Amino acid sequence: MKRIEINRRQFLATLAAAGLSPLCIATPFGAGEKPSASATEMWVSAQGNSSDKYSLGWVDADARPKSTSGRILSGYRGHGLAYHPTKPNKVVMFSRRPGRVGMELDVLTGKIEHRFYSTEGRHQSGHGCFSSDGAVLFVCETLSSSGKGNISVLDAKTYQCLNQFDSYGIGPHEIKLMPDNRTLVIANGGLHQSPKSGQGILNLESMESNLSYVDSVSGELVSKYRVTEPKASIRHLDVADDGTVALAMQVQRAAMSSNRVVPLGAVHKQGKPIELLAEPNMLIAQMHDYMGSVAINSTFRIAGFSSPRGNVTAFWHLDSHQLLGYHAFHDVCGLAVTQDQQRFVLTNSFGQLRQLNAHNLQEQVSQRLQFPDMQWDNHLSVIPTRKA
Repeated sequence: MKRIEINRRQFLATLAAAGLSPLCIATPFGAGEKPSASATEMWVSAQGNSSDKYSLGWVDADARPKSTSGRILSGYRGHGLAYHPTKPNKVVMFSRRPGRVGMELDVLTGKIEHRFYSTEGRHQSGHGCFSSDGAVLFVCETLSSSGKGNISVLDAKTYQCLNQFDSYGIGPHEIKLMPDNRTLVIANGGLHQSPKSGQGILNLESMESNLSYVDSVSGELVSKYRVTEPKASIRHLDVADDGTVALAMQVQRAAMSSNRVVPLGAVHKQGKPIELLAEPNMLIAQMHDYMGSVAINSTFRIAGFSSPRGNVTAFWHLDSHQLLGYHAFHDVCGLAVTQDQQRFVLTNSFGQLRQLNAHNLQEQVSQRLQFPDMQWDNHLSVIPTRKA
């Protein structure tokens, strides 16, 4: 199948004609070594490109302009993170598939508090979330033999398994708690991937992705939704304060007989169909069938989507579904919103970090950072911190 290709000049010209422009770029500057004792916000991500370097990496966001960074070795490749709502400074890092281990650690002290493991025959899918009271942790898992999705409910103090229920799909990936503090929303990617490598897809012809809403107490299905393109895998999601969900997808082009451009971002409200972010076509084509992360700014009603294959992060309005702008950034994938909702923070695998003003989506050039020893992984999280 011929890949849809456009060159950079065509890409920029098309967006310019639509009244859009790339955000400005500038020269990075270095970082220090140690976190601030009074940090109130840290930016954290799985990082590392080899088994001896896999770790949780952090940036002290409050030490600007001389921001500091560090890492806590984990012994496994992490993926997504979950902030503990009742334990100050504690975060859980989940394994990238097909890993089975997760850990809770303190981002200020660097101490690993707990390690926990998925049951034999299952592997973690890279994401999880806490209940609003911090009593339990919901972990996305996949049955290695079949790809069937499972949600394990762990005691958030001991990390012992209390309960399990269906994710109502194959290959669940990301899970979030809805604003009602009871319903879980789950991105079931529909892919049964090799239990050994976590990469090869075993069910391309029969794959079926869905977005499932599940009662976190009973484990019962509340509702389920699908997108129109059967080969679009819903991978990542974020939830706005009002319950609007933004979805980031990845298209399995090898299973399609068409080279048409398929929308990769979508917005959903319970009880209504999933609405695709289908324009502009040229920008979506540039993403080469792959969105890596999604983050919602509830204050400004903006959903940001990163595409490392397209070297771009794009921003759509949650309600009008209009494209608001984009930022060109090589291999960008990590994407988060600061606690005060004033900035989007972007990272890539080369240890680079950029910040965009949420008011106008322009880069804050003086805040660009470079961490030569870091290889940021796919997802970035903003973690509130405080001294004991």
